[in-house]
Amino acid sequence: MSSVLAPSPHDASVPYHDPLGKLNWEAVDRDAWWLPPEALSLAGVPEFEALPIAARRRLSQYELAHLLETGLWLESLFISRLAAQSDATDDIAVRRRLLQEIREEAGHSLMFLELMTRSGVAIPGARAHRPRFAQLVGRLAPADGLLFWATVVAGEELPHRMNRALRRGVEDATLSAVVYHMTGLHMHDEAHHIAHARLTAESLAAAAPAWRRRVAAALVTRVFDPFVRHVCYPHAQVYALALGGAGERWRPLAAANPRRRALVAEAIRPTLAFFERIGLAVASRHAAP
Repeated sequence: MSSVLAPSPHDASVPYHDPLGKLNWEAVDRDAWWLPPEALSLAGVPEFEALPIAARRRLSQYELAHLLETGLWLESLFISRLAAQSDATDDIAVRRRLLQEIREEAGHSLMFLELMTRSGVAIPGARAHRPRFAQLVGRLAPADGLLFWATVVAGEELPHRMNRALRRGVEDATLSAVVYHMTGLHMHDEAHHIAHARLTAESLAAAAPAWRRRVAAALVTRVFDPFVRHVCYPHAQVYALALGGAGERWRPLAAANPRRRALVAEAIRPTLAFFERIGLAVASRHAAP
């Protein structure tokens, strides 16, 4: 690993607690909201609000499953890169830090899979809808380079901020307790991972010549908007599974939904501000005007 990489937040003296053992999986509830109603992509859309509450609640479950599937994809990608870095170094301390992060990411993924297994809420063939260029960059960008770590920042921060919408539903007694606590465990770890990714990207940007920052910014821009669309505007299958019928009718309504557009603009604002601060001119059509 390059010496410019920021120190990991992991401390070998801190014991690991398996998140699977912290949740009461017997309490998984299909009769509860998994996301607050106002956090749904179709919140406020008249055609959606006219549906029975059971259908709207079911969309909350499938939209969260969509976020979990995105998390499974990103964590699998990240784990594979961390494992390769661990295998490429003889530094025992570095290998320990990498393996600790792999363990945390694997714990998150196992939580997601457990919820899907217990509830039966899953999205078959989700991998077919992943943004291809983001997948390519995640697999091939040098793991000690600015492009890789800038995309890690984007990949971790957007789902993290979308998950915070769930946490704002704490006052809603109908919100699933299992989902709420699972998301809290995930967010706790992700806050450390995001801080590490930001420090690393900032260090690499400071050491990079201006031309390299321009190239990285152009590539991150090409990754960013398709990734935002993927995370924040679920593909048609999500709507079909939750609401039945042709899911294609709902996606344009979500894309035009002013509530959703405002939520997305707010979610990406800190990431775009961070990129600007470290010298990466990343543009997004999803940003607030």
